[in-house]
Amino acid sequence: MEYILKSEKALQRLEQIRKFLLSEKWMTILFVIAGVFACLHSYFPKAQYHIWGSVVLAYITGVVFVLSGDIFAMLIPAMFTYCIGIRCYNSLSTFGEIWWLAIPLVAMVLFNIITYFKKPTIKGSQFLPMLFVSFAVTIGGVGVISAKDYFGGAAIYNMLGIGFGMLLLYCFFYSKINTNKDYLLIEKLTDVMVVIGLFISFMVFMHYIININTVIDEGGIFYIRWRNNASTMLMMAMPFAFLLGNRKSSAAILAFIFFIATLLTGSRGGMIFGSIEMVMCIVMYILYDKRRRLAYLIICGCFVFIALTYLPEITSFLNTTIQRVFKVLNEFLMGGADTETRVRHYARGVEDFLNHPIFGTGLGNMTNRDIFKNKPGSLCWYHCEPIQIAGSFGIIGIIAFTYQFIKRNLLIWKRATLFNMTIFLSYISLELMSLVNPGILCPMPYLLLVIIYMIVVEKCNDNEPQIKVPILKKFRDKRKAKKIAITK
Repeated sequence: MEYILKSEKALQRLEQIRKFLLSEKWMTILFVIAGVFACLHSYFPKAQYHIWGSVVLAYITGVVFVLSGDIFAMLIPAMFTYCIGIRCYNSLSTFGEIWWLAIPLVAMVLFNIITYFKKPTIKGSQFLPMLFVSFAVTIGGVGVISAKDYFGGAAIYNMLGIGFGMLLLYCFFYSKINTNKDYLLIEKLTDVMVVIGLFISFMVFMHYIININTVIDEGGIFYIRWRNNASTMLMMAMPFAFLLGNRKSSAAILAFIFFIATLLTGSRGGMIFGSIEMVMCIVMYILYDKRRRLAYLIICGCFVFIALTYLPEITSFLNTTIQRVFKVLNEFLMGGADTETRVRHYARGVEDFLNHPIFGTGLGNMTNRDIFKNKPGSLCWYHCEPIQIAGSFGIIGIIAFTYQFIKRNLLIWKRATLFNMTIFLSYISLELMSLVNPGILCPMPYLLLVIIYMIVVEKCNDNEPQIKVPILKKFRDKRKAKKIAITK
């Protein structure tokens, strides 16, 4: 862009715009725009406000792509686009009718790549494990899956998104994300995740308020089609609310708001794994954020007191989700012809792995449509990451993905800091949700966020000031003392 704008005044204005695109004011504006479309869709569910909301926000993202080469400047509107996009369930045919609107967006992305180009690098610690996963995903189903299924649009998108396409993005992002004199990567990532958590919470709460008559008729939780994606994003954002609380004690309250919103989505995975995650977050921050320990204890005490006081009412309100949890557990243990779709998918995934143990049946395998007919543009997911890896990619995939999981955790735990532990909690919450949903195997935005996590951790481990936490400190001190004694 600097080569295009020769005027010094124009360049100064451009720099001001770029700073604005990373500001809280800009995030607030995006929040309002996306919020209007979300509320309109809740008021008029049969109208197409969610479609046009996605288009408007996608174009805003495209404009940002033109104006800035900063990854976080682009990530902010892209995440708001996704937040509205999760409401566009089964809308592929509608988007197909307006396919031509994608042409300017593609041009904007190409402009960004060319104008702000930086040579991709393979220096990142996650390059090798991602390379192995890319090969495993590509050869998954060799000799089993049909050419039609292998080269299907959804299969190619997800194959590239999990494999070589995401590897290329990792190399590209690794060269572009660096410690910045204008802002701290840790603080910027925290702000983005918290704002997205706030917006998803807003969508859930407003959906209940707008549909209050349905809530009264149902007597509690009612069906929200986008509940699993909403709860997954809320769980990923929850630890960052605690980390923001490290700067401002009152911000820790946001984590409890995210948790309540997760319960209100009606997602069974959100209820179970969100509760586990909340406990892990509370324990970690009470243990290691000593300055705000009292504030956390007071907030937790108030939350527990209110929960116990209104336990019958809360249980009654969440009864639908609780019953669905026990139903699936019972069917998982007992089985039967009418067993829930997810449980039948799990059984089929294990069967597919045993029948094709080396390379699996492939990501685009459509032979399981007898269990559940997937929507156009989607895959026949097993809805469980370990089973998906085993069933789709076989032993080769198990080895590759296990190696990648280990390398990610070695990077996170390489340095015990409050930020790294926050990343671990957010990442592990996604892995937990992926036990009952496609989750981390969805390229956008979940896997993309994970690779951004890994890059930021690696870049910040030695280049940004961080609060260290004394995990295994006594063990390390004893080991150091033992080494010193041996040397002497």
